[in-house]
Amino acid sequence: KDGAGMLSNVLFAWSKGTLLDIDCKRWRLFADVLNDIAMFVDLLSPLAPAYLFSTIMCLTTVFRSMVGVAGGCTRATIKQHQARCNNTADVSAKDGSQANMSNLIGMLLSMTVINLVATSPSLTWIT
Repeated sequence: KDGAGMLSNVLFAWSKGTLLDIDCKRWRLFADVLNDIAMFVDLLSPLAPAYLFSTIMCLTTVFRSMVGVAGGCTRATIKQHQARCNNTADVSAKDGSQANMSNLIGMLLSMTVINLVATSPSLTWIT
């Protein structure tokens, strides 16, 4: 699984690396959609036959590897664009802070929702 992720990381960067700057919005969208697909497949993986589980996990690792390359490269291009006064470090620091704060808020909200729906398995899948 890890080897598949590392290999796909190298192959994706080699084959698409030069295109990531040119059309960064499209590749950023690609990364977001592929990440959503990987999470969805992970959620459905317990429903798959046991003999397919390792293959499915390898596939989602490959997806996440591609997300890492496309997302990281396009993020750098977007930050450069947003840094109007040669302040790329400041933009990066603030972007990181915003990401941490939104993750913290999401974690707190998810803990609240889990406590509310923990007694009902059907509510777990609805929310």
